[in-house]
Amino acid sequence: MISGRTTLYGVVGWPVAHSRSPAMQNAAFAALGLDAAYVALPAEPARIEEALRGAFALGFQGLNVTVPHKQDALAAAASADEVARAVGAANTLKRGPSGWEAANTDAPACVSLLAGAGVKPGQRALLLGAGGAARAALWALRQLGLEVAVAARREEKARELAAVPPAPAAGAGTGGGAPVSVLPWAEARHDSESFDAVVNGTSIGLHEKTTCPVPLRSGQVVLDFVYGDTPFARAARDAGAAFVSGEEVLLRQGALALEIWTGRPAPEAAMRAALNGAP
Repeated sequence: MISGRTTLYGVVGWPVAHSRSPAMQNAAFAALGLDAAYVALPAEPARIEEALRGAFALGFQGLNVTVPHKQDALAAAASADEVARAVGAANTLKRGPSGWEAANTDAPACVSLLAGAGVKPGQRALLLGAGGAARAALWALRQLGLEVAVAARREEKARELAAVPPAPAAGAGTGGGAPVSVLPWAEARHDSESFDAVVNGTSIGLHEKTTCPVPLRSGQVVLDFVYGDTPFARAARDAGAAFVSGEEVLLRQGALALEIWTGRPAPEAAMRAALNGAP
């Protein structure tokens, strides 16, 4: 039950009613014994700055940011960490003394998940999309030393993303020096099976009546930012690919966000159980 002493957190997006983050993060707060609540905050694209200012004025201590606001969230923040600046997008905001402090937990989550799924330096990756999620994925793929081709339905956006300079290596990363090219969207469908890894950084699968945009094959590492039984997820499983689901991305980035907000280790077992039980 929310009281006057409850610390507030939330997820901002459009749409956002489908989000499983409230169930996952509220389970984490309960496991940690914190008087905190996490809610979904719908914000239309034209009103994202107003929504972020309003959440700050209402005393929210932290926010996750999802489609389509990740780049706008970075622009609206008072400060940003090194990864968010390098990625050019923020999916996590923490309350600071003079405004929101931006971070990106999608990017390090992708590094650990892709590495765990078996990607290796020198391999080739096809990245679908050019928005905030795709920006995080590109940072991760570069850190892991993969050669990346970007394909987006708006080719000019793919070219903008491909032109983003590489960030210095983080931790055990290789530095992101491998080349980034642009692959026309129509050609991606014909060439996708030649890549070692395919990452869906688009919102394809978030809405009904969509299909998997590219063929997939056994032996590929495939990561989807969208969770649920999406056409992309079904195609990856049917092909026998090493599949990293949107739920796994959500859990990993959400755990990192929780640690930023609270300074405490995330109770990932409780978060995973809540995520698996969410409708």
